[in-house]
Amino acid sequence: MANNSSKTSTHSAVALPIDHLVINIGRKMEQAHRVFKHLGFTLTPLGRHTMGSINHLIMLDKDYIELIGLPDDGTETRGELLLSQIGTDGLVFQSSDADQTYQDLIGRKQDVKPVQAFSRPVELDGKVSDAKFKTVRYTPGFFPAGRVYFCQHLTPELVWRSEWQSHPNGAQSIAALLIVSKTPKRDAEQYAAVCGGKAVRGKHGEYRIQGHAYELVIVSQQAYEECFGPLVCDACGRASYFGAIAIRTNKLDALRNILEHANPDSEIRWRDLGNRIALHVPGFNSLLEFIDTDNSI
Repeated sequence: MANNSSKTSTHSAVALPIDHLVINIGRKMEQAHRVFKHLGFTLTPLGRHTMGSINHLIMLDKDYIELIGLPDDGTETRGELLLSQIGTDGLVFQSSDADQTYQDLIGRKQDVKPVQAFSRPVELDGKVSDAKFKTVRYTPGFFPAGRVYFCQHLTPELVWRSEWQSHPNGAQSIAALLIVSKTPKRDAEQYAAVCGGKAVRGKHGEYRIQGHAYELVIVSQQAYEECFGPLVCDACGRASYFGAIAIRTNKLDALRNILEHANPDSEIRWRDLGNRIALHVPGFNSLLEFIDTDNSI
């Protein structure tokens, strides 16, 4: 995913900022907590949404990765999660006004659901407050790769906390999301239309959409396999899927040390490419690529 040449999308329109990316954990949240903590991430305490889902967050400088799942007691809530594949399944853009975002999308005849408001309790210094959100979601299946939506934070001070933003592996921000597709050009144009960017063809045949400090990179299955080899995710029969999350880190050596001393039973598969490290998250069909902050994406 790394691009060591000059960026092909320099002269394109800039896409909307990413709010966060989502990894669907299913009903294995305790296992996910152990795995991601072992990889050097600091996770927020377990959250419980009013919609019935549960989560841990990996808070970065200005964006984050959400590990979302369902209680393991068999509660049948949030049907879209039950229908979603395990692994990276959510691309979420920022919205400063979800109601206006909804009106704008409806005006463009986009297939979106009405604004959804929800919350989850957060305990800080012995006091419980509600972290509140509003989202506008595309209807399930509109994007074969997963769920795409917009999120407005009504209480950002309860989400971005300095005590949650320091990670032993040095994770700082989302650098890119790689999307694998049977029709890269068509998918790139679809994502560009949603986020306001411009899809530009790269030197290796990929398509890149430049965002605020990140890129969406759309590639073919063949290119994906050539880049990541045995680390690739399972397509699970999908024509398109989220194949990798690239994360900037200022402690690549620390991550390398974590992986070199990992328990052999952890089943972590990884590849060291010098200025970046790619790894497959065992049990959760996700691929993470850590990029040295001095290396361009």
